[in-house]
Amino acid sequence: MEGALREKIEKNRFILGILGLGRMGLPIAIKFASKKVQVIGLDINESLLRSVSSGSMPFKEENTQPLLREALKSKKLEVTSDEGRLGEADVIIICIGMSLDEEIRPDFASIISALKTLKPALHESQLIIVRSTVSPGTCVNVIKPFIEEQTSLVVGKDLFLAACPERVVEGSVMEELETLPEIIGGVDPASAELAAAVFAKLGKEKSAVLMDSTSAEVAKLFSNVFRYVRFAIANEYALIAEHYGVNAHQIISTINKDYPREHIPLPGPCGGPNFSKDGYFLLENAAIPDFILNAWKLNENIPAYIVKRLRERLKEKGKRLEVCKVGVLGMAYKAEVDDLRQSPSLRMIEILKKAGARVYAFDPFCSSDGLDTVLKDADAVVLMTNHSAFREISPAYAKKQAKKDCIFFDAWGMWDMKEWSKEKMDLQVFGGPPLS
Repeated sequence: MEGALREKIEKNRFILGILGLGRMGLPIAIKFASKKVQVIGLDINESLLRSVSSGSMPFKEENTQPLLREALKSKKLEVTSDEGRLGEADVIIICIGMSLDEEIRPDFASIISALKTLKPALHESQLIIVRSTVSPGTCVNVIKPFIEEQTSLVVGKDLFLAACPERVVEGSVMEELETLPEIIGGVDPASAELAAAVFAKLGKEKSAVLMDSTSAEVAKLFSNVFRYVRFAIANEYALIAEHYGVNAHQIISTINKDYPREHIPLPGPCGGPNFSKDGYFLLENAAIPDFILNAWKLNENIPAYIVKRLRERLKEKGKRLEVCKVGVLGMAYKAEVDDLRQSPSLRMIEILKKAGARVYAFDPFCSSDGLDTVLKDADAVVLMTNHSAFREISPAYAKKQAKKDCIFFDAWGMWDMKEWSKEKMDLQVFGGPPLS
């Protein structure tokens, strides 16, 4: 079984199935198709399938549009909602998101649903790769038993299984798929070696680190949670700087400049589809002291903290938040993408609306109100996503559009305080002293 599949992979004669064509699945489908691999992409979202079939990317991702059109033209990529088509695949990559349940514990419902979809398509000499971020032990404790109980196949003998977690960053997926080392976790050595052979097709510089599947699952979570905790430290530094009346952005930039060791990230609203849940995945059933949860609480509460500061500043001017117009700059969860999932900006908008404020939002990458609409006669304006375009908003232009006593709140320290001071603007900075 293993030898036949290995030969197909090495000679590029295998068919690759992708289950889930979202922000993780579609780019990897396009990338493999660009490497002359025959790809079948499966998704239940008919609107997405129509968009992809017409050669139009359903979301923003650099350098994917021309590759998508070429893949369709060469017929190396097919997309479908027909679950039976995955039976043609020699290798199947699962790109289905996993979430938390109501008790904030790992919810395996989406993984089980994906496996039920795959069940009729499973056959001998096949490799299943889990690309999703999952709870440790998912491959050996959930997926392997399901396959062996629901079919006559034995994992590691008839069919192979590996965890190969996604490591790329939105906006750089096409480049990083070719260059970043892959973490390959097989439930057995043969599964790991086969998965490594598949990903070797992505680029000459592609390397892989082989380990067991649970180690690979933990490695992904270690990486994400480490970044999340670092952001929490930066945000706590911002709160400390405010306490002392100094500017955290200036201090951190000074510390980082020309310094050869680890750099401190700048503070700002932190969110996204993985950060908020990965700590819970990692700590499930782990009876250990936990500062990861504290980091989560700190990051998640930044939007509420910004609203609190706005409310206090408006009160100083004799205004009530409940009757004010508040403009929000940025809706995506991070810079230069159009992804709204778990966005701190959306959380803040929800808090503002519940408080009774009239809220308008502008994002150059998402469907939103126009910039002039957001600024016009605003009582307060908050820069929530650090898109580079917002750096170009001049204080003179903002002053002309908004109310004379408008409060501008910069959650990322992007605006030049000296320039805004010249215009006598009321600029508040997260992690910095007020300018008024």
